Amino acid sequence: MADIIFNKQHFDELYNKYASIIFKTAYNYLLNKEDAEDILQEVFFKYFTHNKHFKDGNHEKAWLLRVTANLCKNALRSKSRHNLQLNETIKIGDYSFENESDSHIDLLKTMYELTENQRVAIYLFYYEQIPIKEIAKIMNSNENTVKSHLLRAKDNMKKYLEKE
Repeated sequence: MADIIFNKQHFDELYNKYASIIFKTAYNYLLNKEDAEDILQEVFFKYFTHNKHFKDGNHEKAWLLRVTANLCKNALRSKSRHNLQLNETIKIGDYSFENESDSHIDLLKTMYELTENQRVAIYLFYYEQIPIKEIAKIMNSNENTVKSHLLRAKDNMKKYLEKE
């Protein structure tokens, strides 16, 4: 096992900077708060047991999101998934989905109707404003596939919202 180099100040800075995006990305894959929290912990553990040096903040962020995506995919493969509980309250920082307007809840429910890849692509592109090229690396696919996920996700969301 690699030597663990731990610096509390560095950990606090890193956690404050990336915890939210890691949690939200994991949640978009797993649709379960507890599982997303487990992935968040595991990502930070891997970061501090990993001896890689990063070129810059973008490289570090991309690595963290790639690890998040891989851990989520492993979690999805390793156990059977439970049905999503839509009445689950999700709180990230000061933000809670429980107290949102009906239109936001409809949008949230619509996100649950998407495939895993569509959900993650929509989240990373529109909410985190990550370029398609980087999303392709994070999702381990090519750029055209990510574009297809985004297009299909928008179409599916539109159909679902019109139906509702």
